[in-house]
Amino acid sequence: MSPPKSFTIVSTVGYSVAFQRQACSEQNKELCIDRHRETTSVRPALFSGSIAELLHPPASQIPFLDGLRSIAILLVVSGHLSHQFAETYGQTLYSKLPFVANGWIGVDLFFVLSGFFIGGQLWKELRARKTINVGRFIIRRGFRIWPLYFFTFLCVLLFALAFGHDVAAREYGWSDVVFVTNFYNRGLVMGSWSLCTEEQFYIVAPLALFFFARHVHLVERCRPWLWGLLLFVPVLRAAVWMHVTGGFFRHDPGLFSPLFYCSLTHCDGLIVGLIIANLWVAGEKRVAGIANPWVLVAVATTLLIVFHVLQKEIFDFSVLALFFGSFVWLGLQRQIPLFNSRIFYWISRLSFGMYLNHEYMCPWIVHTVLAKLPLPGHLLIFTNLAGVVIVTILSAAIALVTFCFVEHPFLQMRKAVLGRHSNLPTPVALSPVSD
Repeated sequence: MSPPKSFTIVSTVGYSVAFQRQACSEQNKELCIDRHRETTSVRPALFSGSIAELLHPPASQIPFLDGLRSIAILLVVSGHLSHQFAETYGQTLYSKLPFVANGWIGVDLFFVLSGFFIGGQLWKELRARKTINVGRFIIRRGFRIWPLYFFTFLCVLLFALAFGHDVAAREYGWSDVVFVTNFYNRGLVMGSWSLCTEEQFYIVAPLALFFFARHVHLVERCRPWLWGLLLFVPVLRAAVWMHVTGGFFRHDPGLFSPLFYCSLTHCDGLIVGLIIANLWVAGEKRVAGIANPWVLVAVATTLLIVFHVLQKEIFDFSVLALFFGSFVWLGLQRQIPLFNSRIFYWISRLSFGMYLNHEYMCPWIVHTVLAKLPLPGHLLIFTNLAGVVIVTILSAAIALVTFCFVEHPFLQMRKAVLGRHSNLPTPVALSPVSD
């Protein structure tokens, strides 16, 4: 009696599976062992994955923009350390250099880069979908910014409570949590004002484009509004300055803080970044041909000097945004071999952590570490430079640890939540540093 047809099929399938398993065990033994290990063994995947990400930049990386981001964080770190050094030991030739004494301009470079990176995501989505998924965008940014930011806030809060600063923690800590330290107080997290400015930008920009997209579907048609906004901001600053000081050309460093910290009067760099991203995503070959990057750099440098002399409190943020924007445009149009070094990618990738942690170690380095260096007192410039090197190395080392154990795990989690693939077009060579 012949077996039922169904039995024959099952037996055939079973035999085929068994044969495949045998073949696998004999011919592909090593491969099978590797696959088994991947699915059953416990590996420090988060840590090893983070190191691999630092060692292997994506193909779409633009080295020049990594170089600019590295310069931005080095300006900020050097400026903060040198300022505290000068207060303790006196000014040196290095601390008097314009880019050191005004190290805060690194924040404006960060603003331009953030406006470009984030603007690139928004313009691509608007171009492809004719709308903006605001919720997805904010969640994406949240996974990138919030973990390390709130980890830093928690560390500072616990430190404040442990050393009897609970009153300050209650008075100032709330503004860090809701991202308003650039309006009401400086908060507990040092440097949080600029992160609050960017966080507000991450909310306002997608919302504005979401409502704007109902009437304008072409990214090119948004450009006049952006130029108008860029012109409006210095007008607003001028109105505020004249109201506070009573005169357009009056200079008062003590009254500069309200303009500096408020996102409404210090957002020029973000707007310029949006404009550059708009041009880049739209593929404006005509504009790229006319706007020679080296000519733009020369023009922007001239404007920076002229308007700084004319009225620095009102115009500095605008011309700095144009100045740094010209270098971003240069990086998109030209290859600069100097920035091909992998070190710029590493510093760029760790810059967020460095920005959050470096100010806390500056007092210790200035008052304790540098005081023990066997350097002669008449060579304070070398002591100043040594302090900058020490704080940079320590800050990068701590940022590496927090990247591996805080930032990278949440970036991996973001991939799981939002999906590894998107139906949006492939990014136009945008760096993932701010992704």
